[in-house]
Amino acid sequence: MSFPTDDAVMKSVYLALKEATKKWTMSIRNWGIVLNQFMLIFEKRLRL
Repeated sequence: MSFPTDDAVMKSVYLALKEATKKWTMSIRNWGIVLNQFMLIFEKRLRL
């Protein structure tokens, strides 16, 4: 699957996560570490 824009990717990820979170019962382990890695790797694209 290819995406024409970064926004298309973000929308697809958002919708997939929204659907997946319906089944989540626990918090994400080590989320702080994961988020820090995302911020380093995608510093120009990640907005918090």
